[in-house]
Amino acid sequence: MKSAIRRKHHYTLVEIMTVIVIATILFAIGIPAFSTMIRGSNMTMAIRQLSAKIQAARAYAVTNRCKTAVLLVENLTDLRDENRDSAYRACVINDDKSWQGWIEDENWAFLPKTVVRHTLPATMTEVTSVPVTDISSADKPAVKALIFDKKGQLDGDNSLTIKLRQGRYVSGSVVYTERDGDGKIISHPIEVTKYTGKVKVKDIEHDSE
Repeated sequence: MKSAIRRKHHYTLVEIMTVIVIATILFAIGIPAFSTMIRGSNMTMAIRQLSAKIQAARAYAVTNRCKTAVLLVENLTDLRDENRDSAYRACVINDDKSWQGWIEDENWAFLPKTVVRHTLPATMTEVTSVPVTDISSADKPAVKALIFDKKGQLDGDNSLTIKLRQGRYVSGSVVYTERDGDGKIISHPIEVTKYTGKVKVKDIEHDSE
């Protein structure tokens, strides 16, 4: 029998170039998809965390027969860009809607990066005398808030909607990064109902600005 001759196979330049081209194409396709997935994950996380904070503040009000508020900080003096329209914290308030004290084990929380709150309704109630020196140099300002009474009902005449958007601050101005084919900004609304205080995630909206 003739002994079989084993030959070493070497890749040709054409084969190597083909693999590189295919890998480059897959990489180019994958990066945008991965970025989109991360943005979507951040938005889902933001909705869940903010909704949980709102529900917890309402439950505290009912359980302890007191008024509570979820402070929604917008733009305070010296507030860092990444914290603008992002910071929130639950507290107990007095009958005159002035700050009374922080709820136990509560700290300032922030929306995930790339997610910001859209401008809050002008009719939203403010909590006064809030000590926010740990995130800003402002001296006890008034801060817009979701306020719950002792029955867990939302303060005000109507339900309130908070819109979350994909975006980031650049030199003090927000740049929205999620738009539809017509260039409209995609908003993710969260509605807090007046009488039950429950949080409802609504369908996305398409806003001009």
